[in-house]
Amino acid sequence: MAPGGRTTDSRCVTATWSSGCSKPLPVILKPVPDELLSSWLSRHAAFYGMPPPEFFRQLLQNSAIPNIRAVDKGLTDADATQLGGFLHCDQSQIQRMTHSDLANGARRFLSQQSIQTCNPCRLRLLDLNARDASPRYSCRGWRITCPLCSSKLSALPVGDNARQDVADPHPPAAAWDEAHEGERRLDQFLTADETAASAIAAFRMLLVPRASPRMEIDRARYMPRAIGAIVPWFDEWAKQPKMFDGWKSHLIVPLPLRVGVLVGFRWLLEKPRPRFQILRSITLGNYRLQLETLGAKATPILGPLWF
Repeated sequence: MAPGGRTTDSRCVTATWSSGCSKPLPVILKPVPDELLSSWLSRHAAFYGMPPPEFFRQLLQNSAIPNIRAVDKGLTDADATQLGGFLHCDQSQIQRMTHSDLANGARRFLSQQSIQTCNPCRLRLLDLNARDASPRYSCRGWRITCPLCSSKLSALPVGDNARQDVADPHPPAAAWDEAHEGERRLDQFLTADETAASAIAAFRMLLVPRASPRMEIDRARYMPRAIGAIVPWFDEWAKQPKMFDGWKSHLIVPLPLRVGVLVGFRWLLEKPRPRFQILRSITLGNYRLQLETLGAKATPILGPLWF
């Protein structure tokens, strides 16, 4: 019989453990595919009837990691080894449950909480009795598809600005393939330090506001972005009520709009110079300067952008 009167099953590994030593926990829950480390630890805390912060501190009493959510950013090998001792796995398995596969600069693309889900995979979690598990992709703010089954991701309501009454826009059929390729390329760039910062700069170029005759009047409303010059349907989507509330200029674009930005990213990679010149031609003043600064940072993946 497990703690709290629960019975173990085939998904659990039993061992001997007591607080303050490095032996494995008495019952170890099997992680679900692509599960975040903080999610796995939190599920164990719930199983043992402990608050997650208290449970976390029992496992890593002398660690510099401030809280249980911070483990997702990556661990030292020593911390990963210590956790692995409690959870009956090696430190490489622990690290694979974090975002340590991403370059440091790519962490700006990570949400602090789950913002999206894969409905087919969510149903499988119910079958595994792990409905509260959170996968890594749920926090990765550039993804539009599930890395496990390739299904389209669905947005989760988040905070006071959750989009409860806005229908998701539907891109042209051909746009989805372009966006999927943009996602694949960005995924590759974000794993290496030498390309992550450049890829983020290229992505941000598309979101620079562009000049508008009514810019001062419309400042409290949606401001058209540079991407609208090469992906004309983006601004029409983005100006929907509540679509841009809580987003403004944040790098993590709401999931329904992310398809459009990834299309623009793909097209920018395909023809960097001419499309950069289009973006530059429709931005003025400080916005043009911002675009040019980002363009300089993006040259490792786009090449020189000035003729």
